[in-house]
Amino acid sequence: MKQVILIDGVVGAGKTTLGRILEKELNTELYEELTDQDTHRLLDKFYANKKRWAFTLQVHFLNKRFHMIKEIHRNNGGILDRSIFGDRIFASMLNEDGEMSDEEYRTYSTLLDNMLEHSKNPTILIYLKCSVDKAVERIKLRNRGLEATVPIRYWERLNEKYENWYQEYDYSPKVTIDMDRIDLKNKNDRREVIDKIKKEILLIEDHKVVAKL
Repeated sequence: MKQVILIDGVVGAGKTTLGRILEKELNTELYEELTDQDTHRLLDKFYANKKRWAFTLQVHFLNKRFHMIKEIHRNNGGILDRSIFGDRIFASMLNEDGEMSDEEYRTYSTLLDNMLEHSKNPTILIYLKCSVDKAVERIKLRNRGLEATVPIRYWERLNEKYENWYQEYDYSPKVTIDMDRIDLKNKNDRREVIDKIKKEILLIEDHKVVAKL
């Protein structure tokens, strides 16, 4: 069985960039989050009118992520660019802000819980720790639709929720990469990250072997 590697972190942290690097380095397929036009269109609609599109967008992402989890296990492993394990972060914030009603949030949460019951856990979570300033800088550089116009307070709150989520995450072993210190365009930094991830995966595999003895 190949590894199931989950990369997660706040928007703009560098998940897809790292995923593409690991895809080549580990010879493991990357399942990217933003791969079809419906997703991009819904994101633009959401950023323009959150209350109208919040529930629709969250269910859309949940459906996509559940499909990716099933696909990755059918294909004996791969790399997930975000997944349903942290999906509740966004929905809870939308509910707190009144952009997703309590009824919608309960419906969404029940659906997520049902999906989690049928989702196999990843081998490892790679969490990209990133300051708000650095994340916003990257968001502006990639210029992805209306995403760049979102107020900074939204990203600050999202980052706080991600930090809390990471502390409580217990679906698998986890490792943190400090993306304020790391530049994945830098060859030495890139090598450092790859070596760290490989070492963590090897430790997990060694632990599994010992547990079977």
